[in-house]
Amino acid sequence: MLFAGVPEDNGPYAHMRAALAECPEPRRVLNWLCSSRSARLLADLIATGRQLTHEDLDATATSRSAAMTAEYLRGLLMAYQVLPERDEPTARITRHLDPVTARHPEHAVLLRAYVRWSLLTRARRHQRLRGGGATHRIHWAYTRINLAARFLTAMTARGLTLAEVTQHYVDDWLVGGRPRPATTYAALSSGPTAATTPKALHVPHRPKADPVGLEEDSHWDLLHQCLTDATLPLEVRTAGAILLLFGQDLTRITALTTTALTTVDNTFFLTLDHAPIPLPVYLGHLLAHLARRAASTGWAANTPADWLFPGHLPGAHLSAIAVSHRLTAPPHIPSRPARTTALITLSQDLPPAGAVADVLAFHAGHRGRAR
Repeated sequence: MLFAGVPEDNGPYAHMRAALAECPEPRRVLNWLCSSRSARLLADLIATGRQLTHEDLDATATSRSAAMTAEYLRGLLMAYQVLPERDEPTARITRHLDPVTARHPEHAVLLRAYVRWSLLTRARRHQRLRGGGATHRIHWAYTRINLAARFLTAMTARGLTLAEVTQHYVDDWLVGGRPRPATTYAALSSGPTAATTPKALHVPHRPKADPVGLEEDSHWDLLHQCLTDATLPLEVRTAGAILLLFGQDLTRITALTTTALTTVDNTFFLTLDHAPIPLPVYLGHLLAHLARRAASTGWAANTPADWLFPGHLPGAHLSAIAVSHRLTAPPHIPSRPARTTALITLSQDLPPAGAVADVLAFHAGHRGRAR
């Protein structure tokens, strides 16, 4: 048995044992216990007789598949209070840094300072202000760590200290290495070079294209399809409709919980920030159906968070990237143009910017970025 030797009462696995025993779909539980890699990993860790920690799970992530198994089990154990919550972006960014500094020990001090004072600070601020999007932010940090190590190594190969790096060497490296200019700028302007180079180094930003929206007819046709086409997946229809109607970023849509949907006098309301927004009847019923389905997903692993869009990891919602990919399949909704058109339409139809910001959770005057 999985919990053999574990105290039945008040032990660390009490909540998890109860959820398994009370699951209304016992076959689902049996399949997990008998067939899943995460259950086998948990059994092995319990067999050690020690109190399980996050570090124990980190140590098992020796390959990509093992890391996926460890992350699934981590989410499960946090959902059932076996493990405490932790700042996962910080942990994973720091874990990525360790092998990089092991390969480049001569740059370890600078790289660790760069990660601590720049990357982790920005990742935490992004998480606090926008929520969601943690996976994207983690990989964003991975890229910048690798790029900073690459730049430092290239300058060392030229026999240069950072104090000796000039604009000429930066320009030469940009042309020869052909890294992404925007990424390079982040590594140089806020990373180790900025702290130790006496001269200001210039790395051009990659220009951003002007936002392009959808044709008005296409926009409304896609919205109609989301509301009425029963052949599309339910999460695609609801996420697409919220995107096309309210211009919400996918990171905010995927992080909606079932408590955001309320009903008053047979009218459905969706709360995106503080103000409940009345919904069209079709969309209200779609969201109600999605909420009922979310409540029955899995064997209670997702229920503590009550996500409208529960993901495959316990206690986690679907990622914005996953939803974006599903939207680009039929019905072929490009998220950025759809969001641009929705925001333009709202700005024309709704009251002044301050009122729009309060209702839709945008900062007025901050390029429509969500709070």
